[in-house]
Amino acid sequence: MIKYKRNIAVDFDGVLNNYTGYDPHNLFTPRSGAKEFLEKLHEQYDIIIYSTRNSSEIVKWLEKYHFDKYVKVVTDKKPPAVAYIDDRAIRFEGDYRECLENLTEKAYWQK
Repeated sequence: MIKYKRNIAVDFDGVLNNYTGYDPHNLFTPRSGAKEFLEKLHEQYDIIIYSTRNSSEIVKWLEKYHFDKYVKVVTDKKPPAVAYIDDRAIRFEGDYRECLENLTEKAYWQK
């Protein structure tokens, strides 16, 4: 019986790279531990990288740093997945007021 992996979606900027703010000509270097992170995720999930950046540039970056063997797809669309890993995400837990308050939080790299 074939066992299929479920998808997990991982944002590119700020999760995999040392992002400090958008620069169309700089994809930045990998964050420390990013390769090991993808390797561990890959054991249980098909990894989909998502970004508003040009997908072919991200594929080249993944190849350059030897991350490509862990990644199934790179896209600019939000894919169906069991979870989304993103440096700017706000988790909605049923309380709209709390969600709105969390909008004032900055990404870790902005602090």
